[in-house]
Amino acid sequence: MEDLMEQVQALLISFSGELLLFGGAFLLQFFLFGNVLWPWRKHGKRKAGKTKEDGTNGTKLNHSRLVEATTEAYEQGDHRTVLRKWGLLQRTGEVPATTLVQVVESMQRLRKDRSFILQEVKGLVLKSEASQNVDFMNELLMPMMKSLDAGLVNQLLSVFARVGVNPDSRTYEILMNLHFATRSFDEVRDLASKMRREGLKPTQRSTLVLLKTALQEGTLRCRGCIGDHLPLHVSSSMSDALECYIQVPPDTLPKHVGTQLVETACRERNVAEVMPHLESGRIPLTVDSLNLLLNESLRIEDSKLAKQALRLASSQGLEKNGRTYSLLIRAAGGDTQEIRRILEELSSMDNVVAQAVLDTCAKTGDVGLAETLAKRLNPAEASQAPSFMSLIRFYAEAGEPARACDVYGGLMQKGADGQPHRPTIDARTKHCLLAAAQSCERQDLLDELVEAADASQGTVFPRSKDGKSGSIDGVLSMLEGPTKLPSTAWNIALDTCVENGELEKAKHLAKRMKEAGVIDVVSYNTLLKAYVRHSLFDQACSLLMSMRQDEVHRPNAVTYHELISGLLKANKEIHRTRAWELVSEMQADQVVPNKLLVANLLRSLRPKSYGSEVTRAMQLVDAVQHQVDEGLLCTVLEAGVRVGKVQVVQKKLKTFYGEGAEFPVKVTGAHSFGSLIKAYGFVKDVAGAWACWREMSMLRIQPTNITLGCMVEAVASNGDVDGAHELVQRLLEDPETKSQVNAVIYGSILKGFSRKKRMDRVWDAFNEMQAYGITPTLMSFNAILDGCVRNDEVDKIGGLLTTMQQYGFKPNLITYSTLIKGYCAAGDMQSAFEVFRELRSGSEAPDEVVYNTLLDGCLQAGLADEGENLVETMMDQGLAPSVYTLSSLVKILAGAKRLDRAFKVCEHASSRFRFRLNAQLQTALLQACITCKAYDRGARFYLKTHKDRLSADKKICQSLIRGLVYTGKVELAADLLRAMLGISGASEAASQHRASQDFDQALCVEVLKALADAKGYHSGHAMSLFQDLKAVKPDLELDYDLQLRMESRGTKISKPYR
Repeated sequence: MEDLMEQVQALLISFSGELLLFGGAFLLQFFLFGNVLWPWRKHGKRKAGKTKEDGTNGTKLNHSRLVEATTEAYEQGDHRTVLRKWGLLQRTGEVPATTLVQVVESMQRLRKDRSFILQEVKGLVLKSEASQNVDFMNELLMPMMKSLDAGLVNQLLSVFARVGVNPDSRTYEILMNLHFATRSFDEVRDLASKMRREGLKPTQRSTLVLLKTALQEGTLRCRGCIGDHLPLHVSSSMSDALECYIQVPPDTLPKHVGTQLVETACRERNVAEVMPHLESGRIPLTVDSLNLLLNESLRIEDSKLAKQALRLASSQGLEKNGRTYSLLIRAAGGDTQEIRRILEELSSMDNVVAQAVLDTCAKTGDVGLAETLAKRLNPAEASQAPSFMSLIRFYAEAGEPARACDVYGGLMQKGADGQPHRPTIDARTKHCLLAAAQSCERQDLLDELVEAADASQGTVFPRSKDGKSGSIDGVLSMLEGPTKLPSTAWNIALDTCVENGELEKAKHLAKRMKEAGVIDVVSYNTLLKAYVRHSLFDQACSLLMSMRQDEVHRPNAVTYHELISGLLKANKEIHRTRAWELVSEMQADQVVPNKLLVANLLRSLRPKSYGSEVTRAMQLVDAVQHQVDEGLLCTVLEAGVRVGKVQVVQKKLKTFYGEGAEFPVKVTGAHSFGSLIKAYGFVKDVAGAWACWREMSMLRIQPTNITLGCMVEAVASNGDVDGAHELVQRLLEDPETKSQVNAVIYGSILKGFSRKKRMDRVWDAFNEMQAYGITPTLMSFNAILDGCVRNDEVDKIGGLLTTMQQYGFKPNLITYSTLIKGYCAAGDMQSAFEVFRELRSGSEAPDEVVYNTLLDGCLQAGLADEGENLVETMMDQGLAPSVYTLSSLVKILAGAKRLDRAFKVCEHASSRFRFRLNAQLQTALLQACITCKAYDRGARFYLKTHKDRLSADKKICQSLIRGLVYTGKVELAADLLRAMLGISGASEAASQHRASQDFDQALCVEVLKALADAKGYHSGHAMSLFQDLKAVKPDLELDYDLQLRMESRGTKISKPYR
C-alpha cells in the first residue's frame, strides 16, 4: 500500500507543471466568462437563440402584413374587412395611430354607435403603452375633424386623460379648428381661456382661429387669447386682436383676413388702430380695404383719412376699381372740376362710375358734366347700355329732350347675329324717350318705338300733352285713303278709340277690320280690353269664347291677362270665381301665362283665400319659373306671407334664391331685399335674413325705410329684440341711413320688448327715439299701451295718454281696445265701461274684439246684467255676435243661474242673423245646464241637436249622463247614452266607429247598474241596453253581482258575461 502511494506521489510530481498550467487556465476561463462550461454550451445557446429570433421575426412580419392589408382594405372602401383586420391587429401587437384612424372611420361609415367606437379605442389605449402619449392622441384626433363629431372627440380626450395624457398646444389647435368649423364660437373662446389657465402658448394656427372667430362675430375682441395680465373671461381691447393678427406669419394668413380686419375696424369706428399696420405693410392694402376706408371717410366726413388711404394706395401701386372711383366722385360733391379730373384718370368707363356721375349731375343740374360723361361712353359696348339708359333719363328729366333723342339715335350695338341693333330699353326709359321724342317732334323715333313694341304687350302709341291718345278723327282719316295700310295701322286706330273711351267706334272699326281681312289677335285683344274697361265682362267672355272657337285667332297669354286681370280688379266674389274658371280654361288651352298675369293672380290672394286658389297660383309660378325675375319673386313671397303658407314660402326661397337655388334670381333692389328679409323672418330663418342684409350691404344698396322695417321686424319678432335694437342704433349712427329710421321701425322694438316683459327697455327705447328727433306716432303709443297692459303697469297709462295728447294724437279703435283690455285685466270694470262709453260717443264704432274683451271682464267679475246688455247693444249696432261672443255670454248667465235667458239670447241671435248653432255653442249650453243642474233640459237639448249632426264635447255629455243617473232619471240617461254612441238609428259601421271613439266602459256600467236597480222599470230595459252596447262593443265586461241583478230582473243571459 505504501509502495502504491509512493508511486502516485512520484507521478504527480512528474506532472506538476502540466497540472499547474491546467489549473491556471481553468481559473482564467471562470473569471473571464463566468461559465466554466461555455465552450460546451456555446453551440446549444446559439441554437436556442436562433429559434427565438425566428419566432419574433415571424410575429413582426404578420403584424406588418395586417397593417398593410388594413390600409389596402380602407383605401378600397371595404370597411367590413377593415373591422375584421382590426380584431386580428388587437392580438398581434401595437396599432399605429394612422391605422386606428382608418378603423374609427370605417366604424362610423358602418353606422356603429359612439359607445361602440369609444369602447374599442378605450380598450387599445388602456393596454397599449405606445398609444399613451400626446403625439399619438393628436395624430388620432387630427383626421377626425372631418367628421365634425365634437362629442366623440371630447369622449376620446377623457379616455386619454385616464392614462395621464393631457392636451398640449397642438391638441387645442385641433379642437379650436373643429369648433370653428361648426361655428361654435363660444367653445373656441372657452378653449382659449382653458389653454391660458394651463399655461400653454397658442400656436400660430390657434391664434389665426381666434382672430377669425372675432371677425366672424363682428368684433375686434379676442377673449382669452392674448394679454395674460387680464383676468379670465374679460375681453381685451381691439389691440389684442391686432396682436393676434401680427403674431401669425404673413404667408399663412389668407388675404381676405386683412380686409375683414379693416372692415370690422370701420364698423367698430376704430380705424385709427389699423392705419399704422396698413402703413407698415403688415396688413396688406387691397382695393376692397381702400374702398372701405373711403366709405368710412365719407361717413365721418374725414377728408384726411381719404387722402391718407389714397396715398397708401399710390405708394403701393394699387389699381382702383369702379367702386373706388364712384366713392371718389361722391367725395368730390359738387366739385365738377375734380370729377372731370377723375374721369380723365379712368382707363375704361364703369356703369357704377357713370351712375355716380349722373347722380351728381341730377343734384347740381350740370348738363355739361353729363356731356363729358357721354363722350367717355362707347355706344358699341353692350355692357354700357345701362349707362346710356341712365343718361337718356337724365336728359329727358333735365329738360334736354333733344339730347336724349340724340343719344338714343346714335345707340347701335351688335346683336348675337352680328348685325347692329338697338339695345332693349326698360319701361321707364321708354316712357322718358317717348315724351322727349314727342316734345322734339321726332316722328322717326316715335314710329320706331311703336314698331319695336312687343306685340304681346299691345301697341305703344304717342300721347298728347294732356295724357290722352292722339286725335281719333285724324287717325281714322288715315284709313280712308287709297293706300292699303298694314294691320299695324288699323290696330293703332283701334287702340286710339279704346284709349279715348269710344267703345262704339271701336266696335264699328273692329267690324270693318274683319270685313277687310286685317283683323288679328292684337285686334281682338284691344277690343277685349275695351269691354273690360267698361266692365262689360259678359261681352268680353263671349269674345273670348269666339276666339277659342277660331282656329286662326286663338287667344294668347295677353288675351287671358286682360280679361282675368279685369275680373280681379272688379273685386267681387262672382268675378273672382269667374277669373279662376278662366285660369282653368287657359290651362286647358295649354296657354302659358305671362308674368303679369301670374303676378296679378298672386296679388289677388288674401288671408282667407281658398287653399285651392293658393295651390293653383303657385302652380302657375312653376309654369313660368324660367321667367321669374326680381319683381315676380317679390310678388310670390309676399303672397305666400299674406296667406300664411310657411312651407310655400320656404319652397320658393329654396327654388329662386340663395346657394343651391334651381332657378336663381339676381336681386338688386332695396324693396326686393325687403321682401326677401320679410319672407325669411316669416319662416323663422333669422340667419337667412341676416344673409340678405349682408349681401345688400356688400352690394352697397341703400336700404329704404321699408327695407329697414322688414329687417328689424324679422329679427325682433323671432326673439332677438336686443339684436334688432343694436341694428337700429347702428343705423342711427350712419349718416346715410339715419334719416331712414322712423317711428314705424321703432314700433317693432317697442312691441318686441313689451312682449319680452322688459318694460324698462320699452321706456328707454321710447326716450331714445325722441332724443334722436323721431316723432312718435299713434302706433308707437298703442304699442306702449299694449306693453303696460301685458306687464301689469296699468298705473302708467294715465301719464302716457297725457303725453299722447301733447303730441296731438286722439285715441283710435286700437287705443280704446287696448285700454279696455288693461282695465278688464286689472278688474277695474267701471273704468273699462267708461272707456267703452267714450268710444261709442266718438266717430268709431266698437268692433267684436272690444265686445269680447268686455264680456271676458264681465265673466271674471260676475256681471250678468252688464254682459247681457253688451250683447244686446252689439246686435242693435248691427254687428252679428260670433260663437265666442255667445259662448262667453252663456257662461256669464249660467254663473248667475239664468239658464232660460242663455237659451233665449242664443235662439234670438241665431234667428236674427240667420245662423245655426254649432258644436262649440252646443257644448257651452250643455255646460250651462250642468252648472245649473238642469240635467233633463240638457238631455232634451242634446237629443234635439243630435238630429242636426252636432257633436258636443264628449266629457260634457258624460257629465250630463252621470247627472241624470244621480238625479234618478235613468231612462233619459239611457236614451242619451244611446244617442251619444250612435246606437239609435245608426248604421252598424257608424255605431262601431262612434263606440270606438267615444266609448267609456265605466259610464256604461253605471247606467246599466242604475237601470238594474231602478224601481218601476220594465225588466227588459237593462237587458236591451246591454245587448245594444254588446253589439258595438263586444269586449264590454260586467261584474258578477251586476250580472245576477240583471238576470233576476230580466231574461237569463244565454252567454256568460266576462
